[in-house]
Amino acid sequence: MFRLYQLWLCFCVTCGVYAQEPGRTFAEDEDAQARLQRGLSLYQQTQYAAAVEVLEPIVVRYPDQSAVYRLIGLCRLQMKEYASAVAALRKAVELACARGNCDDSVAHLALGKALFLSGDFAGAVAELTAATAHSEAEAATLTLLGYAHYRVGDVPAARKVLLEAVARDDRQTEAWRLLAELDVLGATATPDDPAAIKRALVSIEKVQRQEPMLAAGLRGRLLVAQRQFTKAIPELDHALTQQPDDPSLVFALGVALSRDKQLDRAATVLRRATELLPNETSVWRELGYVYERAGQRGDARAAYERAAALGGEDDFIIRALERVNTPHDEPVEQHRP
Repeated sequence: MFRLYQLWLCFCVTCGVYAQEPGRTFAEDEDAQARLQRGLSLYQQTQYAAAVEVLEPIVVRYPDQSAVYRLIGLCRLQMKEYASAVAALRKAVELACARGNCDDSVAHLALGKALFLSGDFAGAVAELTAATAHSEAEAATLTLLGYAHYRVGDVPAARKVLLEAVARDDRQTEAWRLLAELDVLGATATPDDPAAIKRALVSIEKVQRQEPMLAAGLRGRLLVAQRQFTKAIPELDHALTQQPDDPSLVFALGVALSRDKQLDRAATVLRRATELLPNETSVWRELGYVYERAGQRGDARAAYERAAALGGEDDFIIRALERVNTPHDEPVEQHRP
């Protein structure tokens, strides 16, 4: 995603200041310089493990060489050794900053990516923000920052950064993918807001250019939010041919079938949804609703009780349990969940 292989562009800036040893500097150490050039060459040839083996003796002897730590970190990142990459890259950033160069965007970017891939999304936000603060950030960098914001639950920040990414490069498929997901979720929360629906449709159309099957699923979920259940079913069926285990698609199809009164198929799909989302109250509630309308009171009771046990004792579930526990000859009012 990021052109980290262009590391040599940064060496001309960072290698001008060297650690001092009695009688000899890093610049005067021919063996260290040869190792550095050899390590850089191996990195460019994608021989990352060999590069690390060549470079590590340098930082043992000259432990304040940020550029060498950075190159080691980049190698570790490519080797998917994320904890080691984070350690080396953090050291590179600290050393560079101690010399007054806190704007090493390559190191911040690599560290941000390593933190993201290791699951430290809050740390990734900080480093990726630093990487984009002092220069014209690439769209791919902004996209990764947007995903990091999303992973820490900051949806407004994620959307803002992702919009910046697609403004710089409209072909950023990954950015449009997450934007479309956020817009569909927003439209689902406010289905009667025309502006929310329009935003979602625009984002889905952008996804359609490169990922038509993904767009079909997003479109189907949006149609469910708009209560256009009959139209949603073929879109969701189409998307599930490629993503058969996507929980959001399976559940959306189950809801569409339920509300379209295709109860047998709805029950089958929603049972699958409970396997994918076993702790999701709304899935069990919808399955109970399907069973209840199909006259399967025992199955409905079990599904409603499961929903209640998961903390979903809302008014609908309380009334539903009253209904399925009421003798057949006593009429009760039924409501949609």
